[in-house]
Amino acid sequence: MTYATTAEVQGAIAKFVIGATTKPSTTQLTVTLSEVEGYIDTVLSAKGITVPVTGPAHFVSALESISVAGIAARVLKSMFPDAVGADETPAYAYWQRLFDDGIRALIDGSLIPDDPLVIGATSGYVAPSTYLTRNPETEEDLGTIAEPLFKIGTVF
Repeated sequence: MTYATTAEVQGAIAKFVIGATTKPSTTQLTVTLSEVEGYIDTVLSAKGITVPVTGPAHFVSALESISVAGIAARVLKSMFPDAVGADETPAYAYWQRLFDDGIRALIDGSLIPDDPLVIGATSGYVAPSTYLTRNPETEEDLGTIAEPLFKIGTVF
């Protein structure tokens, strides 16, 4: 499964047409697409998420945006490999920043939804909890393992 298509990448960098004979070519674009999405899947796998991600739709859409940004940055950098510093194309820097921000958000978990479709059912991950967070209105009987030494109302 891919998160982005070559048409979406072409739409993002519409000023720079990619074809069969351009550099990079559509074949090279497809390879770049696989590399970037492989990188995204590696980051997600490290977070315990089963890849490729198929839902929820809003998370797949976010991954698509990150993928398009990463691919666009690589394509633009390959078009202008000698441009660095002041000569660097602003479009490359823009797409690279979006990609880097997206990857950072995946790594720190802020972009990963707390959704059973992403975490839990598909990866075996269970959110941390305690008895009191699961049952805020009741107390658990712990038997004699947690009996206090001094109970309220005890006369000595």
